[in-house]
Amino acid sequence: MEKGDVLGGRFRLEEQLGRGGFGVVWRATDTTIDREVAVKVLLAEHATDREAVSRFVREAKTAGGLNNPHIVTVYDYGWTETGSGKIPYLVMELVRGRALSDVLKDGLPDHAKALRWIRHVCKALDAAHRSGVIHRDIKPANVMITQQDDGKDRAKVLDFGIARLVTQTVQITITGEVIGTVPYLAPECWSGGVVDGRADLYALGVMLYEVCTGGRPFRAVQPAEFVYKHLHEVPPRVRSTDPALAELIAQLLAKPPGDRPSGAAEVLERLRAVRPGMLRPDDPSPEQLRRRADRAWQHGAAGEPAEAVEILTALVPDFARICGPADPRTLRTCHDLAFWLARDGSPGAAVTLLDELTQVSGADPEARADARRDLAHWQREVARLGPGRPRALSLGVLLGGGAQAG
Repeated sequence: MEKGDVLGGRFRLEEQLGRGGFGVVWRATDTTIDREVAVKVLLAEHATDREAVSRFVREAKTAGGLNNPHIVTVYDYGWTETGSGKIPYLVMELVRGRALSDVLKDGLPDHAKALRWIRHVCKALDAAHRSGVIHRDIKPANVMITQQDDGKDRAKVLDFGIARLVTQTVQITITGEVIGTVPYLAPECWSGGVVDGRADLYALGVMLYEVCTGGRPFRAVQPAEFVYKHLHEVPPRVRSTDPALAELIAQLLAKPPGDRPSGAAEVLERLRAVRPGMLRPDDPSPEQLRRRADRAWQHGAAGEPAEAVEILTALVPDFARICGPADPRTLRTCHDLAFWLARDGSPGAAVTLLDELTQVSGADPEARADARRDLAHWQREVARLGPGRPRALSLGVLLGGGAQAG
């Protein structure tokens, strides 16, 4: 195939976009309706390979039957005559963007963005599974991150070339290789047994682990090493600011399919509730933060309120980042800070802080009630004795802007 060739009397090849093990992808023009499209052409050396041709045609029929904004749309397929004989081609939506695998080469993406992309993949998988199709090769290289007209990015899943109906059995290729990409294959894929949508969820778990940590849960050089680790090893849990994310990833990577979430829709709902943020290797645990806060209280109780204020002022942002801005432990530390501010001669600053605490969105009702009680007390003290020394402390700044008044 060369630039300028016209396939099917309609699709003019303009520019080669990429080349894989089975085909070449071109940017092309649909001359009938003057639309840019992507055309995937099977490599000539595979034209006589019945398995490769079958996979190629299957992608057209499988993806062509799926309609979802997070699945690359297939418009048409056909055959073209070459010196090597007839070769199939596939006409698809032209997606402008980068494969997630290429994005990851630049380093870890913004965590909130990464979680949004994984939610998009969940939507694609849910649509496919509801149509009776499992993808069987979910991995970053098969997820495109594309910019939309509204400026937002969107993840789209492509390459349904090895998809199967959920009722079919995993097949070993004639060369003895398991179909799929080794680092992302679920344990059941190695046994030649029945595979359903939960194998896609396992691969999704590997990919989610990767976008959160920068590495896959299992590292190996030889396929046999991956087989052993997928079947027998439990990967380290991710260190996220929201324990719910670590728990979800652990369940997605469960060895028995029955221990994984029930479907992509469940994973999507759970991801929507996850608070973005990953812990650094040197970050303290919530328990360590609480012990530091207790030491601050001990300083205050020993007649050193200024020391307590200094320690707590530095601790609140860490509590907000690691536990969450509306977490009871974070709000308790803010409340303690207000108390020692008042004892250190700044009741006016304490009133301001307590007033903001009563308005934190998502705060525990008991924490709000405690703040209102102490707010009333210190308001009376300020009215009687004055605000004391001014302190430039803002709850929004301390919490990193993550908690808002309701």
